[in-house]
Amino acid sequence: MGTQSNCRQPALFSYHIDLEPRLGADHLLRKVSATLDLSFVIPAVRHHYGRSGNVSLDPRVILKLLLLLFLYDVPSERELMEQVRARLDFLWFLGFDLETEIPDHSVLSKARARWGPQVFEQLFVQTVGQCVQAGLVHGRLLHVDSTMVKANAHKDTIVPSGPELVGALRQAYQKQAAKLQVLPLDPKASAATETALTPALEPSSATAPVARWVPALVPLVVEPPSTPPTVETPTGQSSQGATLATTPGLRVLPAPRTDLGAERVPAALDPKAAAKPLPTNSTRVSTTDPEAELARSKNGLIELNYKDHRLVDDAHGVITAVAATPSHVADGTEFPALYEQHRGTTGLKLAEVTVAGDHHYGTANNYIFCAEQGLRAHLGEVSANVQERGKLPPSQFVYEPAPDRLRCPQGHYLVAHQDRPEEQLKVYLIEDPATCAQCGLRQQCTQSKRGRSIRRHVQASLVAAARREANRAAARYNRKRRQHVMEGSFADAVNNHGAKKARWRGLWRQKIQSWLIAAVQNLRILLRHQVSGPVRAAAAALAEVADRGRILAAMGRIGGFRVCLGGRGITFAGLDPKQPLDLY
Repeated sequence: MGTQSNCRQPALFSYHIDLEPRLGADHLLRKVSATLDLSFVIPAVRHHYGRSGNVSLDPRVILKLLLLLFLYDVPSERELMEQVRARLDFLWFLGFDLETEIPDHSVLSKARARWGPQVFEQLFVQTVGQCVQAGLVHGRLLHVDSTMVKANAHKDTIVPSGPELVGALRQAYQKQAAKLQVLPLDPKASAATETALTPALEPSSATAPVARWVPALVPLVVEPPSTPPTVETPTGQSSQGATLATTPGLRVLPAPRTDLGAERVPAALDPKAAAKPLPTNSTRVSTTDPEAELARSKNGLIELNYKDHRLVDDAHGVITAVAATPSHVADGTEFPALYEQHRGTTGLKLAEVTVAGDHHYGTANNYIFCAEQGLRAHLGEVSANVQERGKLPPSQFVYEPAPDRLRCPQGHYLVAHQDRPEEQLKVYLIEDPATCAQCGLRQQCTQSKRGRSIRRHVQASLVAAARREANRAAARYNRKRRQHVMEGSFADAVNNHGAKKARWRGLWRQKIQSWLIAAVQNLRILLRHQVSGPVRAAAAALAEVADRGRILAAMGRIGGFRVCLGGRGITFAGLDPKQPLDLY
C-alpha cells in the first residue's frame, strides 16, 4: 500500500510535459479543434496591425478565448483567464503549455475594438457553411423569431429629458465610443477588406458560404452642444437641467413626470405636437448605455433591452441568420434582411421554401416579400381584433375594381380619398357622412363624424391570397412546430451560453455577442450530428455504387431501407419503417 507524502516541495526539473495524452479522445474541445476552421482569421485582421512595435497575441488564439467564454458560459473575461491558468484542457485548446504566460483579460476588449464586428460575423458564416456541407441544413422550412436581451445597464441610470438632448447624448456617446478604438481604421485597407469580404456573384452551390458586409461603428460628425441648450419647461420657466457627469458640456432637462409612460412636448416648443405623445425612448436615455432602450420583456418588466433576431432551419435547428437591433425595432421589419442573410450564408436556391412565424410577422409587406421571392408564407396574420371588439372588419366590404370603390354591407360606397405611396396604401372614405349617421350598423361600424374609412393595400389581392395560405392547417402545424424549434434555440442560448444578458455595452458589441453565441450553437449541432468512421464509410460506399433515383423510388414504394456493413446497420426512415429494404 502506498502513502502520499505531505511534503509539497516542487520538482526542480520536469521532463516530457505533454498535454496531449491528458485530454480524452472524446473531449469536447478536441472535437471543436478538429472541426473549427479559423484559416480566415489572419487575412481578415492583418490590416489592423502594424509592422513594428510589440508583437500581439495570435488572433486565432484571441478568437478561441472568446469562443471559450461563450462555450462554457464563463461569467467574465477575468474569470476566463483564471480558468485558463488552471485548466489543462483550455491550455491544450489554445496551444499553450504549462510555462506559457497567460495574457491579460484586456487583450480581448482591445481585439474587439481593433477588429470590429466583421471578423465575428465571418466566424458565424463559417459555421453555417460547415453545417451546410455536412447536410444539416435543408432549407425547406425556416422559422423566424426574436427575443429580448437585457442590456448591461440598470434602470437607475435613466435620465429623463427632451428628445433633442436625448439624441445629442446618443450621438456624443457614439463619437466617444469610436475614439476608444486602439488604432484608427485605414480607409484604403478597410475598403480593400470590404471588397474582399463582399462576393461579386452569388454562389451557385450550397457549399459556398457568403460573408455579408456589416457596417462598422462609424463616428458621427454631429458635435455635442458646446453650451447647455435652454429648454422651456411646461411652467414657462427656462431651465438647463442637471449636468451629466459622463458627458461634459451636455445638460439634460429633468422631466416633471417620473413614470415610464409617454410624455408630451410643451406647447411653447411645438403647438401642433402638444397633444401627440412621444415614444418613451425619445425622452429617456441611459447614461451607462445610451443605445439600450426601454422595452417590456416577457416577464412584464420594463427594462433596458436589446433585441436578438434569428432565422433557424427546421431540419436540425441550425441558425442561418442573426441580427441584433434596438429593442423598439418591430419583429416583422427584420424578416426580409434575415432571409437575404440566410441565402448568403447557406447559398441554397430551392424551388419551394416555407417560412413560419408568429403574428408579429404576418404583415402585408412580409406577405408581398414572400410572394416576390417565391416563398410559402406561413406567417400568423396580424389582426387588430376588430371582430372581437364588435366592429365590422374590412373583409365585410366588397371591392369593385372598375370604379375603384368599396361597398359596405348596407350597399353604400366608400370612394378613394387619399393615396399613400410611401406606405403602399389607399384610403377609402364614405361618400356622404350623413349616410353613416343614419345607418343602422353605425354602432358596429364607426364613431367618426366623417363616416367609415378603410385603408386598403395596393396589392390587396396578393395579401389576401397569402392570408388564406397562412390560415391553412399546414400553416398552423408549422407555426406550432416553430414554437418548439425557436424556443429551444433561444432556451439553449440562455441556459448554456449566457444570452439572457448583454456582456458588453453598445449595439455593435451586442452584435458580436449574438454572432459568437450563434456560432457556438452551430458548432455544437455540427459535433452532435457528426457520424463515426464506419458509418461515414458506409454512406460513401452507398453513394458510389447505388443510383440515387433507384433508392428514392425504393423509399417511395417500401418506405425505408437499411445499410449493413460489418454487422452494423443504419436505418433510413421513410414512409413505412416497418418494412425496410436491406442493401448489403
